[in-house]
Amino acid sequence: MDIIIKEARPEDAVKLIEYTKIVGAQTDNLSFGREGAGDTPEVEEFIKRINLDSKSVMYFAWKNDDIVGCANISGMKRRMSHRANFAISVSKSEWGRGIGSALLEKCISFAKDNEIEIINLDTRSDNFRAISLYKKFGFVKIGRMPAFSKINGEYIDADLMYLDLREKRYNNRKMIKDCNPTPDKFRCGDILYVYLGSRRII
Repeated sequence: MDIIIKEARPEDAVKLIEYTKIVGAQTDNLSFGREGAGDTPEVEEFIKRINLDSKSVMYFAWKNDDIVGCANISGMKRRMSHRANFAISVSKSEWGRGIGSALLEKCISFAKDNEIEIINLDTRSDNFRAISLYKKFGFVKIGRMPAFSKINGEYIDADLMYLDLREKRYNNRKMIKDCNPTPDKFRCGDILYVYLGSRRII
């Protein structure tokens, strides 16, 4: 079955909510559980705001009429407008099929086209398969945050990583070397944050 990657639209809100409930119940790698995202009007409005922001984008991976993967670039403002945050998740049923790599490639391409020079992400320190994928695309670990999240009373550390696109714009050989993804090593992805105002919904 073909996987189609499309940019998010407000009318996809119901499907996104359904998706977050599914992946939230499948893994502890995300910042939410089986409760998923917020309600439909909130999510619709959030997607509208993303679409109006030239430094932000959200992509969905579709299988038939269902979302099976989601990734987003969240741009910053003013003196940090050269930076953006990245997050991704993939439905467990689709792990190992290259969806994570495809979504990551789309987001990196968007960043390059929109003058984003630095992409940041954070991921559970024990999410080794996701970390391996990020490294294949050139992400570098720059730190570790203890007790980043707390699940069922257990504190979980996070690795902080970033991708510097400045050098790779001028060194295609290095970019090809660094960006050598191995989809079979990709699992569920990263800690995914989506905010509506000050409220985190994903």
